[in-house]
Amino acid sequence: MNGKTENDSWRTMGIIGSCRSVGVTHLAVWTANYLTGVRRERTAVLEWNTHGDFDRMGQFCKGDGKKGLYRILEVDYYAQAGMEELADCLNKDYQYIIVDYGEITGHKLLDCARCDLKVIVGSLSEWQAKMFSGAVTEDRKRDKSWRYAVAFGSEEARKRMERCFRIQVQRIPDSRDVFAVTHADIGFFTELLED
Repeated sequence: MNGKTENDSWRTMGIIGSCRSVGVTHLAVWTANYLTGVRRERTAVLEWNTHGDFDRMGQFCKGDGKKGLYRILEVDYYAQAGMEELADCLNKDYQYIIVDYGEITGHKLLDCARCDLKVIVGSLSEWQAKMFSGAVTEDRKRDKSWRYAVAFGSEEARKRMERCFRIQVQRIPDSRDVFAVTHADIGFFTELLED
């Protein structure tokens, strides 16, 4: 996905989880709503997994039974997307293309590494912390385009991860509604998306 020229205006963001149920889809949808609602950037989100969450979300929000592509609050969501949908998005006038990879597998991690900005979402809850630390230790030579974020677990555990691995682990703020971005959330997104 990298390799854009100076004339291209899009940027790709890959979000991948250290395991299931750590908030990857929540963060992808919420980030898209920040980009369109606050920054007024044309945004697409691709569900690069087989979970079916985008179809369920689209059917719930739009009330239609067809599957595939949903426009919700100015964001285009591509359910269970693949190379064809990605190529289509790269040829459209999107400024951001967010890819929801689901949980880490070797192949998905390589795909995510091709994005301009990459986020590994983990959890520091006691039953998931080992998987997050494993994802962080897998490759200590990642460049600065990688971000690490958690929504769950203690502040003490987050600070310990930062010290042990010499990385910044951002705390994902509580968000009850992924379609709402408050003034307090803007600082989080500014830091998450900075170059």
